[in-house]
Amino acid sequence: MKAILLLALTALACSPLCAADDNRIELSSRYLELTFSGKSGSLSKMVKSGQTVVTNEDAFSLWEINLLDRKEQKIKIEPHHLKKLEAKRINKNQLELIWSGTDLPKLAGILVRATISLAQNDSLSYWSLKVSGLDTYAIETVTYPIIGGIQNSEKSLAAVPNWMGHLYENPAGILKSMKKPTFQWIYPGQLSMQFISVYQPGENSFYVASDDAHAFQKDFKLGLSDQSELVFQMMNYPEFKFGIETYTIPYKAVVGGFKGDWFQAAEIYRNWGTKQEWANTARLKNNQVPDWLKQTGLWVWNRGRTGEVLDPATAIQEKIKLPVSVLWHWWHGSSYDDSFPEYIPPRDGKDNFMKDLHKAQSRNINAIVYMNQMQWSKSTKSWEAEGAIKNAAKNRDGSTTDHVFNIFSGKSLTNMCLAANAWRDKYTGLADTVINAYGVNGIYMDQACLSRMCFDTKHGHQIGGGNYWAQGAGKLTQQIRDRINTTARDQITLSGEGVSEAWLPYLDAFLALQVSLERYSGAGATIPIPLFQAVYHPYAVIYGNYSSLLKPPYDEKWPAEQKPTDALTLLDAKYNQQFLMEQGRSFAWGMQPMISNYLPSLDTDRKKEMGYLYELVKIRNQAAEYLLHGKMMQNIRMDIPLQKMSISKLSIYAGQKEKVTNYEKSYPTVYSGVWLSDKKNLGIALTNIADADYNAAIRLDLNQYGLKGKSGTIYRITALGRNMLTSFTNGKIDHSLKIPGASSLFLEIEPNP
Repeated sequence: MKAILLLALTALACSPLCAADDNRIELSSRYLELTFSGKSGSLSKMVKSGQTVVTNEDAFSLWEINLLDRKEQKIKIEPHHLKKLEAKRINKNQLELIWSGTDLPKLAGILVRATISLAQNDSLSYWSLKVSGLDTYAIETVTYPIIGGIQNSEKSLAAVPNWMGHLYENPAGILKSMKKPTFQWIYPGQLSMQFISVYQPGENSFYVASDDAHAFQKDFKLGLSDQSELVFQMMNYPEFKFGIETYTIPYKAVVGGFKGDWFQAAEIYRNWGTKQEWANTARLKNNQVPDWLKQTGLWVWNRGRTGEVLDPATAIQEKIKLPVSVLWHWWHGSSYDDSFPEYIPPRDGKDNFMKDLHKAQSRNINAIVYMNQMQWSKSTKSWEAEGAIKNAAKNRDGSTTDHVFNIFSGKSLTNMCLAANAWRDKYTGLADTVINAYGVNGIYMDQACLSRMCFDTKHGHQIGGGNYWAQGAGKLTQQIRDRINTTARDQITLSGEGVSEAWLPYLDAFLALQVSLERYSGAGATIPIPLFQAVYHPYAVIYGNYSSLLKPPYDEKWPAEQKPTDALTLLDAKYNQQFLMEQGRSFAWGMQPMISNYLPSLDTDRKKEMGYLYELVKIRNQAAEYLLHGKMMQNIRMDIPLQKMSISKLSIYAGQKEKVTNYEKSYPTVYSGVWLSDKKNLGIALTNIADADYNAAIRLDLNQYGLKGKSGTIYRITALGRNMLTSFTNGKIDHSLKIPGASSLFLEIEPNP
């Protein structure tokens, strides 16, 4: 076991500004007040508009540095381990805190310098950190800032861009129930954007972000102290290198207060995020995504041979009379999740695969095929034959990260390094075959929008921390596009798992499954929210849904003795409303709709649910100006009823070793979303998943949405078309309308010039 050396140093001496132990160092503007401890430098209090957002009486260090010597001996340094704190006021809006002095050999010259600056026109502050005098040590992590004492109550909520977005009800309560009371999110990766908020409705609340425009590896952590106080930490991962004299975190932390809910927090971040290069070069915003992708009416997520995938897609296309796209798993000749990247040839054989695919394409059905972009199985012949170990992502000790996804075979997959040229070349070659030779319409690059750290010195990238992973993803997608035949290049879609701002320039489409959060994680205290759409909706084609009315299929390549007898049979009808909820969320939240595990028999066996989906698809197609390209706006406020629903937790494709887990929880029966078009018209998506009709009261002040017209017309879009509903004057709308049970509609508000 590696020894851990904790520094035991003398007590902190006061700086000239520290006349007494209770001295405080203050930095304030008309919008935000920060108070730091004159004893330790920790953030003691943050106040916005007279309301306390953070209060912390020296219980939490402001930073923590973990070093390693060449014998892997750990050295942990915190402010109380250093002898001297000096506070310097650079100007009225900027403060510098400097810690120095230690008797530890080889670290005598260590100096930690934090700079905190207040914004001029809002309630945000910007925090930077520089560490010098490290001598021969390597930095493992720099955790900064650490902010404890975040105000919260049982009514508090935490909004986190965990993929599309999660809302944690009473986060302190959730953390108390956990064995290790800490949430930890990796960026870039499952943390799709660099901010979180902890808020109490109607009160000033906590906001924290990072202004890193280059996607450096970091973790956001929200935990619970021994005193049951909420603590935020940002863990920064420098390049792992010995002998770095000085390290400066290459971005700032953004800390502040706000009043509102998760949407107001998203607006704060949107003001920064949409000005970055990933937004400026986003493929949808620059009209670089294929036309067929933008025109997709419905996605079908089936698995297996051509007859199990393309025939059902053809049947549903004949129903809706709109373009259908296919996300196609299990097309490959090998078994799923344990034999990657040996995808070729298709299990139907090349000739049959191409014949059936081209027939479907002639009917306006486009297909993207599954190819994991970072996994190689050690059980494959190609692993040894091609020396794959050389290009695998390595841990610091030289080991690989292996994981068993396939619960039936028990064979593992190994993370490959996306920054290694040879792995990118391998994957590009496979993509070349399926796109150029087989004629597929694109690739679903599973586990894109995730990142890893690699310590292999032979790959030619930074070691450990850095931003090489996202850069490697960009190089990979460019290599693939460069190999596509010129005539087809602008019609090929590359899609990734999840959503991420850092991948906006690289991918055409993003699979966001949080609308089905309950189906894969159960009905807990976490609620899905369209946080990513609130920031980046006009910049990304977002699709995806686990919604299914059937039990999961079983891969024919998996062990036959474990195949269940009820694969692809109907789920209990009590879960039908869960299906409607998942589809309704997608519609209101501006996503391309999708159905998983579709069979034509559902049009009879689940006529109501399929009719709801088909209606929704036709409405969305008419409202693409808003639901594909529109900017998400503050939602309307309505008195929405709740209804207790039966919730099924069961994987849609690999849950055969578990039965349906049943939950019951109350959910809203009406979902809505407000969208601003490029023409400065306002659209409202409305859907009712209850059996009973709902009388919606639509009350809007158009000035609050930046619309200048005082009068105008409201149109209603249904599956049957668009018609005038009413007019309005004085820039205000106060209108009631009925939304029938299990139905959707879209309102289009056009102000007069």
